[in-house]
Amino acid sequence: MLTRDTYLASLTRDADAFAAILRDADLASPVPDCPGWDVGDLARHLAGVHRWAHGIVTTGSPGDEPDGPHDHDELVDWFVSGAALLVDALRTTDPSTPVWTFGPKPRLAEFWLRRQPHETSMHLRDLQRAHGVPHVVDVAFAADGVDEVVTMMTPRQIRLGRIPPIEPGVRLVVADVPSTSYVLASDCTDSDAPTVATVTGTAEQLLLALWRRARVDVLAVDGDAAASRAVFALALTP
Repeated sequence: MLTRDTYLASLTRDADAFAAILRDADLASPVPDCPGWDVGDLARHLAGVHRWAHGIVTTGSPGDEPDGPHDHDELVDWFVSGAALLVDALRTTDPSTPVWTFGPKPRLAEFWLRRQPHETSMHLRDLQRAHGVPHVVDVAFAADGVDEVVTMMTPRQIRLGRIPPIEPGVRLVVADVPSTSYVLASDCTDSDAPTVATVTGTAEQLLLALWRRARVDVLAVDGDAAASRAVFALALTP
């Protein structure tokens, strides 16, 4: 994991960037990377998740994700205020505080300190792409996102029966972070687990492919390319 300050800075920066685009956006515009959603749907989702996570961090228990307003100006205000509440809660809550999470034990506030910046970063990218605005993710932050998918998201998807076990898996090599690789398989903790291929890309390329925001074609594959595509085609993330 990255430092607390790094996560908070990322969350604050990306929430501000999202709000800046949202202020002038047409809420009815489609969001290509979220099929079936328009900008209003995306903004209400992210703002609702922020408020939902804020409730968890401050009370320890999950509530219902709130529905946001449909009026443009009200939605912008709702987004901005919700992001501010979340940042303040994460800044003032000890990361070791026990709270509900959907990740593995121990279930602590640090889960949300990591999860919400990544949630916000990915949806900022969705909004930026919908408006033709380039989005660049810091290398260390993107690599942390790859780690989150491999060690938390995908094992959860398998555990919940949403995807079948990944056996054999694929090895992911993060080209722009020296000596960093992962085994994307049912047992992500086994560095010697059988793999059908080695897939290499930058941290950002790998992250976007894992979240189904980029085609596997942008990655270099050494081994069984068809099997690698089949793994990436799974719902590795919710």
